[in-house]
Amino acid sequence: MAAAVHYDPLQSATPLPLQAEYFPMGYRLRIATNSELVHLTAARIWSRYPCLSNEPAVRLNIAVTADDAALPPPAPLFRGRDHLFSVVADSNHFATADLRTGAGFACFTENISGEYLRYQFLEPLAYVLIAARYLTFTHAACVAFGGRGVLLCGDSGAGKTCLAFACARKGWTFLSGDATAVVRGRTDYRILGRPFEIRFRETARQLFPELEICPQVIRPNGKNDIEIDPRDLGVKCALEGTASHIVILERSRHPIPAVVEVFPRDAALRHLEQAICFGDESSRTEQLRSLVEFLTLPTLCLRFYDLNSAERVLRSLVTEQR
Repeated sequence: MAAAVHYDPLQSATPLPLQAEYFPMGYRLRIATNSELVHLTAARIWSRYPCLSNEPAVRLNIAVTADDAALPPPAPLFRGRDHLFSVVADSNHFATADLRTGAGFACFTENISGEYLRYQFLEPLAYVLIAARYLTFTHAACVAFGGRGVLLCGDSGAGKTCLAFACARKGWTFLSGDATAVVRGRTDYRILGRPFEIRFRETARQLFPELEICPQVIRPNGKNDIEIDPRDLGVKCALEGTASHIVILERSRHPIPAVVEVFPRDAALRHLEQAICFGDESSRTEQLRSLVEFLTLPTLCLRFYDLNSAERVLRSLVTEQR
C-alpha cells in the first residue's frame, strides 16, 4: 500500500533542519531554516556579539523555496497591529511575527541575495522581536568617555554618526552609530549599542580621509553607503555601557562656536518616542515608561558647526561632572 501523502497547503510541515543561535545586541535569537544562506547571513551580522542576557530566546522559522524568477523581489512594506508585525514584499517573500510570544515565521525564494535578506528581513525581524520584550530603541548614536555614555540624538542629517566617529577617533569608546537601546527594567541607565558596524553616507569621505580605502556599498534601497567595522580603523568599541547624558544635536550651516544648553525633557521625549512604533499597548507603555525614566538624565542641546569643536565640548561635559 502506498504511503499517504500529507496535504500541506500552508507548507507548515516544511523541514527546517538547520538550527543555530545568535545574540543580536546580546539577546538570544534562535533560527531554524532549510537554507544555508540564512545562517551565513545571520553569522555575518551577529557572530561577533556575545550573549549578555539569560532572558528566553526569541525565535524565527524561515522556509526557503525554489524559484526560477529572474527579477529580485521588491522592497517590502512593514505593517503592524497590536502584537502582530508583518514584512511583505510579495506572495513569495514575506514574514510575520507575534511580538507577544517572541516568535516569527518567514518565507523566501532561493534567488534572494544575502544583502536583501539582511536589511529587509533578518535585522528588522530580530530587533523588533527582541525590543518588544526587553528593550526600548532610540534613533541615537552613542559614545562613552571614562565610562560615561552620551546619546547623540537628532533629526536625519544632524551629524549623529559623524560626530560619534569623530569622538571615537579621539579616544572615546564607540557603541553605536545610529541605534541605541535602553535596557528596560534597569535603574542604572544601562544601554546597548551596535558597535561592530558603522554606516556613513558617501560624503563622509570628505570629513574622514581614512574612509577613502573603504568600498562603497549599494544598499537594497539604492543608497550608496560606506559600511565598515570600526575596529578595522583602530576604534575602541563596546557593546554595553551606562548613559550619563542625552544630547540633542543641532548642526549649523554657518560657523558658530559649539555650545550646550539645557533642552526641555518633554521635547526630548517627543523626539525619542518616535521610535516606539510597534507592539501592543502593554509593550508600548513599558517602552514609553522606560524613556520617561531615562530622561531623568541631564538632557541638553548641542549646537555646533564643526566636529572637532563639538567633540571638545562633549569631552568637557563628561569630564567636568565626574
